[in-house]
Amino acid sequence: MIAQLSSIVAVHGLEEDYVTAWVDPRTHRLWLRDLLPQCIPYARILTYGYSTGGLPSWEGSSERILQHAQTLVAELEADRFTANAVRKPLIFICHGIGGILVKKALAYSSSRVAKNVAHLYSIFVSTYGLLFLGTPHEGIERTSWSADAQRNAETTGTPDALLGAIARGSETLQNINDQFAPLTKQFHLHFFWEQKETATAMGTRYVVEEKSAAPILPDTERSGIWADHSQMCKFESMEAPGFILVRATLQRYAQSANDTISQRWTQAIDYLTRLRTNEATELVGFDIYDGSNPFIYKRSENAQRNEHFHVPYNASSIFTGRIDVFKRIEESILSRPGTEDLSMQKRFILYGLGGSGKTQSCLKFIQDHRQNFWGIFWIDASSTRNAEEGFSKIAQIGKFGKSCDDGKHWLTSLEMSWMLVIDNADDPSIDVSRFFPSGDRGHILVTSRNKECRYHQTVGYEELKELNHEEAITLLLRAAEKDFKDPKHRDLARPIVKTLGHLPLALDQAGATIRQGICTLKSYLPLYHRHRRQIMGTRSIQGGEQYRYTVYSTWEVSFEMIRKLEKPAAIDACEILQLFSFLHFQQVPAKMLQKAWENSRRTRTALPARSFLTRLLDSFRRDTITRSHLQLLRIMHQDGQNWDIIRFQSALSILAQFSLITQDAEDDGDITPIGGDFIAKGKYSMHPLVHFWARDRLEKAHQKTWFALAACTLADSIVSTTDAAEYAYRRSLVPHIDALVNGEHAKPLVHPGTSDNELQRAFKLGRVYHEGGRWESARKLLEEVVDARTTRLGSEHSETLEAMTCLGETYWNSGFNAKAAEMQRQVLNTRIRLLGPSDAETLVAMDKLADTLWLCGEMTEAEELGAKAKNGMDSTFGPMDIRTLTATLNLARVYKHTDRSGRALELQSRVRAVCEDEYGLEHPLTLRAKMEVGVSYNDLRRHDEAEVLLKSVLQARERIDGPEHAYTLWTANDLSKVYCAQGRAVEAEVLLADVLEKATRTLGRDHVGTRMTLSNVARAYSGQGRWSEAGAILNDLNNIISRKIQTGEVDPLHPDRVAILIALARNHVHQRRLIEAEKFLLEAFQLTERKLGPENPRTLKLKSQIDDV
Repeated sequence: MIAQLSSIVAVHGLEEDYVTAWVDPRTHRLWLRDLLPQCIPYARILTYGYSTGGLPSWEGSSERILQHAQTLVAELEADRFTANAVRKPLIFICHGIGGILVKKALAYSSSRVAKNVAHLYSIFVSTYGLLFLGTPHEGIERTSWSADAQRNAETTGTPDALLGAIARGSETLQNINDQFAPLTKQFHLHFFWEQKETATAMGTRYVVEEKSAAPILPDTERSGIWADHSQMCKFESMEAPGFILVRATLQRYAQSANDTISQRWTQAIDYLTRLRTNEATELVGFDIYDGSNPFIYKRSENAQRNEHFHVPYNASSIFTGRIDVFKRIEESILSRPGTEDLSMQKRFILYGLGGSGKTQSCLKFIQDHRQNFWGIFWIDASSTRNAEEGFSKIAQIGKFGKSCDDGKHWLTSLEMSWMLVIDNADDPSIDVSRFFPSGDRGHILVTSRNKECRYHQTVGYEELKELNHEEAITLLLRAAEKDFKDPKHRDLARPIVKTLGHLPLALDQAGATIRQGICTLKSYLPLYHRHRRQIMGTRSIQGGEQYRYTVYSTWEVSFEMIRKLEKPAAIDACEILQLFSFLHFQQVPAKMLQKAWENSRRTRTALPARSFLTRLLDSFRRDTITRSHLQLLRIMHQDGQNWDIIRFQSALSILAQFSLITQDAEDDGDITPIGGDFIAKGKYSMHPLVHFWARDRLEKAHQKTWFALAACTLADSIVSTTDAAEYAYRRSLVPHIDALVNGEHAKPLVHPGTSDNELQRAFKLGRVYHEGGRWESARKLLEEVVDARTTRLGSEHSETLEAMTCLGETYWNSGFNAKAAEMQRQVLNTRIRLLGPSDAETLVAMDKLADTLWLCGEMTEAEELGAKAKNGMDSTFGPMDIRTLTATLNLARVYKHTDRSGRALELQSRVRAVCEDEYGLEHPLTLRAKMEVGVSYNDLRRHDEAEVLLKSVLQARERIDGPEHAYTLWTANDLSKVYCAQGRAVEAEVLLADVLEKATRTLGRDHVGTRMTLSNVARAYSGQGRWSEAGAILNDLNNIISRKIQTGEVDPLHPDRVAILIALARNHVHQRRLIEAEKFLLEAFQLTERKLGPENPRTLKLKSQIDDV
């Protein structure tokens, strides 16, 4: 009954009307009338129409959109008033430009708080959620305009006004987005994008690209709809692509909206009442993520004349962005005249990375709010001497003496409102609080690189980070003196601002480089990559910003401040920064160094040779590097029994204080007791330019040294235990291994002079690649390790066999079945000869070969070896050991593919129960067991149970392994089979569309995982009666398998070959092409008879099918 309280309003897009926009052209079904009431039976469902044609000019687009928005608000309020539904929840469904219109309407409604128009404010207060279907939030390219719109433009000589308003880079669109941005906390938002291209006058293309239709915003939802731009809002049935998502979203909103809107109206009435008596307070909205509490800001009035404005320089003429920061300062600092709080001195702290624009933000703020203060004064706190001189000048201005204390005392004595900016309070050895005038009067803005300064705030603080993407583009183009509204210029600027990390100082310098004619927007990045150190170290004299540092020198100042602290934690901080700079710049695990220290300490006494670090330091001596370099990474030379967690955390804290590293938001950065020790938990990141600078500041020889130390530290932190926590840790290292293997300063990890210890480290990195699903990277590295160990140690050495085993698994996952079987058979034969058939290592090798034989379709030998391995492991390791459980699942897989699904399910369920109890719900083997149980459920027609189980595995895989890991894609494939078995082929198709794109891109078109996905897409097409499309895919798959048979990669009798032939036969039967169907069945029969024999049930079944055809 809750749903009857909601109103759902549909607003159409361009070249549509209020009815046909929502009507399916094939069935003529108006889903708003014919389908939606069945799902939300008591809602009021309305459509709104407006004219998009005949507008006079592009320049009039902003005004015309406002007119449409005003009309929408007025008509909707009138309808709700007459229906006695003013305070009932509102939900909007918007297609295309209709979403822009609704955003403008809500921004307009939010401003209608004056007494005579407050009834229009009800639309804003009552709106609970919005569904945007293909709305161009970031604009569209003119090439995406429809043919009618193109003809209209040619006829009139000017683009249609509304089209001009939504062109990429349109000022009108940007203004609407800016007006709507502060209101997003108010609403639940779900963005939908089109997944099929539209035929236009310029060819097929997406009318609204995904990035424009579904911007990535906090606390919002994003989904694709398998339809083109026009069809995405037209649903022919309950099963139509996208309708399930749209329906579910509307139902969820309708069910939860009433309580929220009721509470919001209580708050709104209270604030509107207060607003009548306090015009300085403006209600912005109600935060749905904070109990619908209101968020406000205060407007100050020109209450007094500014008499003193003593500031050393002006704000940059190209200052861009930071509106949210200014609002935060306004809320905290400014008060209505006559209501000044004299009980507290108002201090606001701006801190952040050097070059982030702290000083410029202060200059812009005081310039814009100059009339709010009788006096504004500036102190340079970069040194004690500069600060004291500044206060002395203030004292002389007030004719109150000449000393530093005189200046502070004069400010304390003032009755008038004053603002003091304390700039560059960066030096941690200087207590900035000594520069605060005593007493409760005044307003103080402090800028600092030192995060610790925020503790001096009394009304707030803000970390100044990089600009958002669009603001960064605008700043760069303004600095380069290019038209920042030109879409072509903005497109050229996008990769530049991304590379520069949206940092204001870097963007200003880049703009100066372009402005001075050194390069163009197009050639900047090639020049930057070749001469980065020189470009980042150059300062523009006429840059418009009075800043003494270049991008690189500003961080060198921070580095020197840390170094001069002259305490062990500061030295550690400098060295940790250098180490981090050779890893990936994001999400460096804090526990990496501790784990490396602990692991190397455990093995140190067992190593007969000197450690890598000792030999590395010896090489320093040979290179006559100064003695200070012999103590690199001092924190790794601890002699105690436990890692000095306080020392380590102190070093990280120093780097974070200067914003040279940042703690990732999802981590609490705490330390956790483990046994008798503590271990750091968080992950840390660096701005990409800081990451470059930290490497570029080193000489070439020192870069080589720190690269080696980074590789050594990362590899030494890896252990091969099977618990879930270690698995997750190893997965987190993949980007950092990439930085070492493929990064700018990458060196070969395996070379003729590589030591045994270095080979072991390279092997560990290759194994992590393998676990992370990066099989091509793993294969290249592990092949180098196997070759090196075979040459140095021989093919039968235990370390060589260890590397061959991992390489064989990598071949398995890469689809190189024959190579995998050959290598694993070699390992097994060697193990049997050296260790005997019952040795633990032999049994493991036997199980791995059996699993590969299953993949090759050699079921008889796979079962024989698999059963022998499992039984041996039961005796040697016990039934609950991870190796035994893995062998059990592998054997069950053979049973499943030889028509014994019941027996397979019995073994799989047993493994699942043990894994959940012993290893946890998210251990890799637990997830595999659950997935295979789900597949067996589906084979046994227990489809609902299969769906529940496979969905839970898919969610866990996406969270743990990532959405593009091959095992995640494998699980999605299995879930699609369940959907098809349930008669939900459309949902299967939608699921597989994303999977196929990822599999093709990450695994390659011919990989077994991609072939499996294509086969399941064909299954989904067949389930919809789309036999021709399914047949085309099956023919492609047959050609791929035939090609692999010719190259020897696949056995001619492989079951996959037979399965494709049977699927092709079935497909041709449905297309009434019986001669071709008989041909495919006959070929499948002959292959099966050769493989399994004439009396096998599968052979006999195929013979019967041929007779039927």
